[in-house]
Order: sequence, then C-alpha cells, then structure tokens
Amino acid sequence: MQKVIIRFLDIVIALAALIMLSPVLIVVSVLVFFDLGFSVFFVQKRFGLDGKPFNMLKFRSMRNVELDGTEQLEKVNKYTIKLKNDPRITRLGAVIRKTSIDELPQLLNVLTGTMSLVGPRPWVPAEYENFPKSWFSRLKTKPGITGLAQINGRSDLPMEDIIRFDNEWAKRFSVPFYFEILIKTALSIVKGKNTY
Repeated sequence: MQKVIIRFLDIVIALAALIMLSPVLIVVSVLVFFDLGFSVFFVQKRFGLDGKPFNMLKFRSMRNVELDGTEQLEKVNKYTIKLKNDPRITRLGAVIRKTSIDELPQLLNVLTGTMSLVGPRPWVPAEYENFPKSWFSRLKTKPGITGLAQINGRSDLPMEDIIRFDNEWAKRFSVPFYFEILIKTALSIVKGKNTY
C-alpha cells in the first residue's frame, strides 16, 4: 500500500510541479539553447529499479569537449566519474547545477515511472563496474530525484555513507518519511551546499 500511495503522490506532485514550474523550464530551455545549442536536454543511460537501464533527463550544463589532461581534475570520490570544478561546466551550467534546476527534467522520468521523487540517485552502468557487489542492493529501490544522501551531504559524502543512506531509505520506506525527505531537500537547495 505504501508503494501505491507513493506512486500516486509521485504523479500528482510531479505533474503539479511541471505545471507550476513551466515558466522556469521554458526560460532555462531558451538560455541553455543560446548557451550550448541543441539539444537543451542531456540524456544519459542510468540503472533503475532492479538494474533495468533507462534514459535519465537533465538540462545540459557542460560543453561537449574532451578533457586534454592538463586541467587540475579532482574526482568527487574514487568510485564515480563526477569531477569537482569540472572545466566543461559553463557559467549558466554552474548556476543551474548549484540550484539543482538542471534536475527538473527528471520530473518527466517520475511521470513515466522510471524514477520516483525520493530514492537512491541513479548512476551510470560504468560506475557499477567499480562497486563491491554488496552495493548493488541499492538497485532494489526505484531511483529518485532526491534522497537521504542528498539531504545529508550529497556529493561530499563517502560512498560507503551514500550506500548506507540508500539502504536506510529502503528499510524505512513510508509516506511520512517520503515527505520528510522532500521538505529537507527544499531546505538543502536553498542552502546550495555540496553541489558540483
């Protein structure tokens, strides 16, 4: 019953958010077009529930250029491919990433059912090649736009803590906990911490 209710809430909240935020989505789409051209969306294959691949949407925030190795590149952690101070990120891209506006297109993923508003963040298949098999347990829960890791440190967390938070969501999965995470996410976005 909790899953049914949360799926219903996902649809209602995502649809309402898309309608209310449509002016923002249109403006950002135009800005991204003038900044980076077509397409305004970045589409990337990610692992979803039970490891099923799906196409996750984001607003583009980076130039399509190859890193030549001369940049000072620091990985967020040893397991993922995300970089701190990535030189490919445009000035507009830095703003929409800092405010998490780049994630708004994932509301469409929520409507289609490949994602939930709350759950473990979906990662690319290549990253799972470096993970211990025990970490694959996070795939037993539908991925989300936000989650426990996002409100407890996000990109600055050690991977072990991210996995722990992902598993805690699966254990405490409930409607009240769902709303608690959404509210804390809003507060975290206002603070603008731990975003790259």
